[in-house]
Amino acid sequence: MEDAHTIALNLDESGDDSNTFFAVYDGHGGGAAAKYAGENVHKKLASDDAYQRKDYRAALKNAFLGTDDDMRNAPEMRRDGSGCTAVAALVTKDSKIYVANAGDSRSVISVKGEAKPLSFDHKPQNEVEKSRIAAAGGYISFGRVNGDDLGNLALARALGDFDYKRNETLSPEAQIITCDPDITEHDLTGEDEFLIIACDGIWDCLSSQQCVDVIRLMISQGKDLSQVCEDVCELCLAPDTNSGAGIGCDNMTILIVAILHGRTIEEWYKWVTERTQQKYGHPTPDELPQIYSPTRLASFKARREAWEARRAQRDAQNASANSSPDRDQHFSSEGTDENLSGPGMFGGFARVLGSTGGISFHPSSGITMGAPLMFDNDDDDDNDSDEADMEDAMGIYPSGEGAGGHDFSVYGRDATKSLKEQLDELEREGTLDVEGDVEMQKGESWQNDPSLQGEAPPPPKPKVNGDAAPPQQHSTPTRRGRAESCGEGGGAAGQERGPPQGVA
Repeated sequence: MEDAHTIALNLDESGDDSNTFFAVYDGHGGGAAAKYAGENVHKKLASDDAYQRKDYRAALKNAFLGTDDDMRNAPEMRRDGSGCTAVAALVTKDSKIYVANAGDSRSVISVKGEAKPLSFDHKPQNEVEKSRIAAAGGYISFGRVNGDDLGNLALARALGDFDYKRNETLSPEAQIITCDPDITEHDLTGEDEFLIIACDGIWDCLSSQQCVDVIRLMISQGKDLSQVCEDVCELCLAPDTNSGAGIGCDNMTILIVAILHGRTIEEWYKWVTERTQQKYGHPTPDELPQIYSPTRLASFKARREAWEARRAQRDAQNASANSSPDRDQHFSSEGTDENLSGPGMFGGFARVLGSTGGISFHPSSGITMGAPLMFDNDDDDDNDSDEADMEDAMGIYPSGEGAGGHDFSVYGRDATKSLKEQLDELEREGTLDVEGDVEMQKGESWQNDPSLQGEAPPPPKPKVNGDAAPPQQHSTPTRRGRAESCGEGGGAAGQERGPPQGVA
C-alpha cells in the first residue's frame, strides 16, 4: 500500500477548542514519500510561525515546501525515488476550511447534496502546469512528464520525485514537478453536510457529484461513516483486478468528515437521512451508479462462487483427512482438487485456444448458474479450428464418454484379441499369402498409388559447358613413373607426378 492519511482532531494540543487537520497522500514509485509526508506535514504546519499568526494560507504552503525539503535531506530518503500527492484540509475554529492540494487527489464538500470542489487536479495537460514544465526544461509525452526519459509521472505537482527537481538555478515553485500547493478557502454554513478527501483511485471511478450522491444514499440506508467508506471502495473496486491496470485497480483512500454544526453524531445521521429522503437540495438518486458492465460483474460473481465452493470442498476434505486413521488411503480413494475426474476444479472440460491465449471453462457441476464464461474471448476464426479439434478428439472418444469419464474407445480392430487370433482371422479372410504375409494385389503397392505420390521434381538444369556430361577421369601409371590422364573423348587432359619406380 503506497497511500497514507492523517487525522489530527486536536492539532493545537491546547484543549478541545482546536483546529483540526485531515489529509490524504497518494504515493507512487513506492510508499516512502507518502509515509514521510503523513508523519510530518501536520507537525510542520503546527510549528510554523505563520500558523501561530493564523496566516493559514502561508502556513500550509510552508508546511508543504518545508516537508519536501526535509524529505530531500533525510538520510533514509536519499536513495528513494518515490513521490506522493498531497491534499490537506485545515478546519479552523472560526468556521473556515482551508484546502491545500498538490497533485491529482481531490477534496469535495456536500452543500445541500451538491458537490462543491475544494481542490483542482494538477495534470500535465493543464495550461498553467504545461507552461511551468516547459520553462523548467521539461516536456510532456502522451500525458506524462518527461515520459521518454524518466518514465511514468502522470501528474504535475507532488512531494518527493526529486529526479524532476534537479535544477538548482530554479526555486522549488518553478521546478518541473513542484510541491507548491494551490489553496482554497471555504466558509462553513448550515447547509454544509460533509467533507470528502480521497485519492484518484476513487475519482477515476466516480465523479465528484456521484461520490456525494453515493454517500448520501448510503447514510439514508442506515450505514455509519466507517461502513460507508468501505462500501465506496468496494463499489469502485474492479471485479477483476488481476491485470493491475485500468480503473478500479489503483490504491484507494477516502476520508469522510461529518460537519456536525453542534449536533451529536446520531442527530447528524438523522439530519442527512431526512434531507436525502425528502429530496432536499440536490436530488439524490435512489440507486447506486453502475460503474462496471453486468456481464463483467456476473463473471466475477461466478468466479468468486466457484472459488468459495472449491475452498469449502478443500476444507471438508482436509477435515475428513485429519480424522481418517489411514490418511494416505483416504487421499487415494476420496481424491482432492487434483482428481481430474471428480467434482473439483477440473471436473469439467477445459479447452485451451492456442491462437488467442484464452481459456473457456465448462464446469460439469453447473456452478456458473448460467453466467457467461470467464476469459471467453474466442473470435470467429477459431470456430473452424474448434470443430476440427472436436472431430480429432472424437477419434479418441468416439462414444462421447472420454470427456468426463474413464471409458476410452479406439477405432480399428479389437485391441483385446491376441495376435494369433488376429492372424487366424486374416487367414480365414484369405488375405494372407503362403508365407504368412498380407497379400497385396497387383498395382496395390504404395509406390504406385498416385494419391501418395508427391509432385514430380523439376527437370535438371542444363550444364554450363553444354548438354554433354564431363567424362570420368582415369589415371594409368607408365614406365617413367608419370601418369597420363586421358578422357574418353581422346586428348590429354593433363599430367600429374606419380610415385617413384619400385615403390609399392
